[in-house]
Amino acid sequence: MARPQLASLKIGAFVNHESPVPAFMQVEQDLRRQILSGEIPAEARLPRETELAATYGVSRMTVRRSLEGLESGGLIRRLHGIGTIATPPDVPVGVDLSSMISIAEQIRRQGQEPRTAIDVQTIATPTALIRAALQLDAADTATVIRRVRFADTRPVLINTSWLPTRKFPGLERAELIDGSLWQTLVTNYGITPAATEEHFELVKASADEARLLHVEEDDTLIRVTGTTFDTAGVPVERCFSVWADHVRFHFSTRRSLSQRPHFAFK
Repeated sequence: MARPQLASLKIGAFVNHESPVPAFMQVEQDLRRQILSGEIPAEARLPRETELAATYGVSRMTVRRSLEGLESGGLIRRLHGIGTIATPPDVPVGVDLSSMISIAEQIRRQGQEPRTAIDVQTIATPTALIRAALQLDAADTATVIRRVRFADTRPVLINTSWLPTRKFPGLERAELIDGSLWQTLVTNYGITPAATEEHFELVKASADEARLLHVEEDDTLIRVTGTTFDTAGVPVERCFSVWADHVRFHFSTRRSLSQRPHFAFK
């Protein structure tokens, strides 16, 4: 997965060294304007301090002070091994995990553009736990597809899916329709995902997850482990999803009046 796209700066005005406004504040104001206006897109990577200093005609120390002001205001993040990332005021991505509507469609309905980057798409040997979830024999293989899902330019989740190879032949080299695995299963294989069972847990971001989701290593994230079933109740997918920290989840449940709630405590 490539590093975040380098921002193309549009310098509104060079620093006026005769102005009563300090140079660091002029640089900060110009970068702030570009981030808030969208000229520097969300998650774009800013040039290095030395490059910014040369662009604005100021010292590196002046640039560093400007970036400190932007960071304290939540407009940038500095990530080890990645650089300085633009983070305009966050509009959370809402996801309804009780819905069978695809993640891509849910993102689209919120006025954002879904995008999918496929990181892995191959045939592999599943673990014993994955075989059990998919009701596979010991000799069976599975197609594993790892995708990074985006809302506009922001990474939303890392989605790793395992599917039975014998049930979905050729999936390891198929082009996903609109980046959607479920739509591909329906269109190419006539299999309709009808139900899911999911388990949630808090995890610490690994170095790889931090790189892909633009967070810090060891940041707390939510991992969802789930099994998808077709209309006949047969398991067709074992999925592991690690979600970015700007996602907000929604659930809907229904309970008849004859049912009484049951609570279990450990």
